[in-house]
Amino acid sequence: MKLSLLLASSAAAGSLFVMTLPALGQMPPVVPRYNIGDAVRQADIARRAQLPQETATPVLPRLVEPPFLLKDSSTLLVRHFKIEGADLVSQAEIREMVAPYENRKLTLAEIYEAADRITTLYRDKGYLLAKAYVPAQNATGGTLTIKVLPGKYGAVTLKNDSLVRDDFLHNVIDHALAGSSLIHKDELERAMLLISDLHGAGMPRMTVAAGRQPETSDIAFDVPPTQRVDGFLFADDFGSPYTGRNRLSGGLNLNSPLGIGDRLSVFGMVSDNTNLVNGRIAYSLPIGYSGVRAEFSAFRTTYALGGIYQSLGATGTANGESAILSYGLKRTRDESLHIMGGYTHKELNDNVLGVSIANRLMNLGTFGITRQTVGAIFGLPIMTNATFSFTAGNVDFQDPIQNAINIAGVNTAGDFQKVNLVFNSVLALADRLSLTTDIRAQKSLSGNLDTSEQLALTGIWGVRSFDEGLAGDSGFMFTPELKYALPDMTNYHHSIGIFTDVGAAWIENAAYTTLRKAYTQINDVGLGYYGTYEYLPGRALLLKAMLAQTYGSNDGAQTYDRGFRGLVQIGATF
Repeated sequence: MKLSLLLASSAAAGSLFVMTLPALGQMPPVVPRYNIGDAVRQADIARRAQLPQETATPVLPRLVEPPFLLKDSSTLLVRHFKIEGADLVSQAEIREMVAPYENRKLTLAEIYEAADRITTLYRDKGYLLAKAYVPAQNATGGTLTIKVLPGKYGAVTLKNDSLVRDDFLHNVIDHALAGSSLIHKDELERAMLLISDLHGAGMPRMTVAAGRQPETSDIAFDVPPTQRVDGFLFADDFGSPYTGRNRLSGGLNLNSPLGIGDRLSVFGMVSDNTNLVNGRIAYSLPIGYSGVRAEFSAFRTTYALGGIYQSLGATGTANGESAILSYGLKRTRDESLHIMGGYTHKELNDNVLGVSIANRLMNLGTFGITRQTVGAIFGLPIMTNATFSFTAGNVDFQDPIQNAINIAGVNTAGDFQKVNLVFNSVLALADRLSLTTDIRAQKSLSGNLDTSEQLALTGIWGVRSFDEGLAGDSGFMFTPELKYALPDMTNYHHSIGIFTDVGAAWIENAAYTTLRKAYTQINDVGLGYYGTYEYLPGRALLLKAMLAQTYGSNDGAQTYDRGFRGLVQIGATF
């Protein structure tokens, strides 16, 4: 009975609201297709950026013991190889390496070749400075000894020119190398990558020298600086027709203000006539020395609808705070594995003609795992980045009438859960030719979602020939692009590409509406041109221009379809 009264009150309020609208000939659709959830999603997409990972290759040390020698072109009958110090690799693998050289006469070059095979085996196992060598000996009895030095740490020194304190970097290095006294590439690469993860510190250069103690090597880390302040400024026409296509966005970072690799960041975006405004401030810092990092952030987003919705006086605001913890389970040049957990609180409100129509609080938590690899497939170099995440949260409408209307309609109030997959790869097909692949997918596990949690289907991160704004509770986006790097021109690097965007999105429960199809699948094909001019080391002017043409059906998305669309972004990093 109470619900019936609420719905009746709502209907009466709705009738009164319609009576206050302009004359019928000028009246826009009563329900805007854009709300604060769309604005939050659009602003979040705009600030995303990915930076390339740097790598380093350690230098091998020189040998310190005299080698085995044979006179002139003499040969030696070797019936059996005796391997000393080879307890880190299975004997079966060692015997497989030397078996072809046993029970035969060997030249000095062949003896060294057998030792080199053991060296290669150890280094493939990660013992970066391991060396199998043939010491001076009397081998006339037919048994030849090969000695394996796995490589032990001697002195570990630091030359620090970065913005991070010496003591902090020493602790990061000591923590990364504490697992063993033997030099292993995984531990060294972890130390180097954890240092490069610290804002204000560049990728370390590592050198190796013979240690003072037998069988040891001294490791020296040389850490370069990065800029104390860096940032970017971009202008584009990627925006929504309802809040302004033309946008200006920028970010500014203060690196390592406390000398511990922390960062204070601000980001802002504004569209035409300030119809969409977003601001975000964040502070991140390492927790300890093992690779745990925390970030705390707050944002505010406002919008005002223009175009066909201008007469509605439709506006909205969103405020939010979040905290994220992340940890690098594995950090090597060829593979990295990160886990993260985060909590976000959001306050969202939409207004029409100054009256609140959807005031809600959202609390949500996310757990994710990211794997990055550098390798080869069919002999072709490939880099991949994949993230799987699970999100659970709650939507709480503050007004009981709004809550009842939501439950009777789209029904996003209450608890929700979803899973997401993000995958991208770069496959080098030839010297200048590469194939990039981007996949995004989302599945709601609990019915309809608030628009701020939906998957974008259209716009710059969706099917690009369609206007920003169409999204779904569940869906996928698949974008392969074939890129060709054009010849460089004095610090100007540029490339062209041909791409297709294939995507689909659906409403989990579409019974509440006749204005939107439950399932929408759309596609486009296009050309891209990408240019980078490095005007100073680490600072660049950027250009991105794209042309996209819809193909196939646009059923369910006709009002978003531009048919043929051009997109441009220009900007600079500093």
